[in-house]
Amino acid sequence: MVAPLVAFLAAQRPSRRDVGWAAGLVLFVVWLSAGPADSFGLMERAWLVVLTGSLAIVVMSGRPKGFVAAALTAVAGAAATAATLMALTGVSWGELVWLAERHYGTQARLLIGQLSSLSAASGAPGAGGGTLLGTLEDSIMLGVRLVSGLFPGLVLLQSLAALALARALYHRIAQQPRGEPLGTLAGFRFNDHLIWGVAISLLVLVLPRLGWLNALGGNLLVFFSGLYVVRGCAVLMAVAAAGGFGGPLAALLVVFVTLFLMPVAALAALALGLTDTLMDWRRRLARAVQKP
Repeated sequence: MVAPLVAFLAAQRPSRRDVGWAAGLVLFVVWLSAGPADSFGLMERAWLVVLTGSLAIVVMSGRPKGFVAAALTAVAGAAATAATLMALTGVSWGELVWLAERHYGTQARLLIGQLSSLSAASGAPGAGGGTLLGTLEDSIMLGVRLVSGLFPGLVLLQSLAALALARALYHRIAQQPRGEPLGTLAGFRFNDHLIWGVAISLLVLVLPRLGWLNALGGNLLVFFSGLYVVRGCAVLMAVAAAGGFGGPLAALLVVFVTLFLMPVAALAALALGLTDTLMDWRRRLARAVQKP
């Protein structure tokens, strides 16, 4: 989030104050990145550099207009650059997944070890505690393998979220911010032609014996599905706003849905987002509200 904020500050005719903020943030990033790093850490730093550079190019060019389109273009450019670098350096898809699985697996094993030590120190029954920890370890490692296989797609979604946060901070700290502010979630939308991304990635995923292309299709499907889940949430927020629903009650409802109904809520939001491409629910809602 910090590095993209530097790009927003430095690449749009910055004032002296903006240059000062950008310089301070660069020093902060350098301080955070100081010290040795394993292969996974180097990969993270490389992605951060590529994403920031892609964003700077998009911002300086001034096209496309609008944050969502610009952010998607920056992420797409960064992904294409990363794929090119992987091809030039000989890094395979399997190696990328293996690095992620090793990193998250190490973190998971450290957590399980700490839980085991706490269980032993608390005097928990040996057989029952061991069985529970074994089940927990199996579940965690299964999650690690799943997340590692979908790591690239999840990184693309996280990068979009980081760009959105950086954009919001830019409009708060820049002396004369350029471009439109981030806007509300209810107004979130993107080009309807991205529905083809869902269709093509799903097709690549289900076609047999394509090797790493099947894995690529699965990750692209995660990315595009994530976009349409957010779009579905935007439709829900627009409906809630039209009904005058907000405040603490809305916040409590969001917390409840997040904690207890995540799979159902995500599928419902995905369905709303996908159908919004054809139906444009918010336009229909606006027409219904305007009718006497």
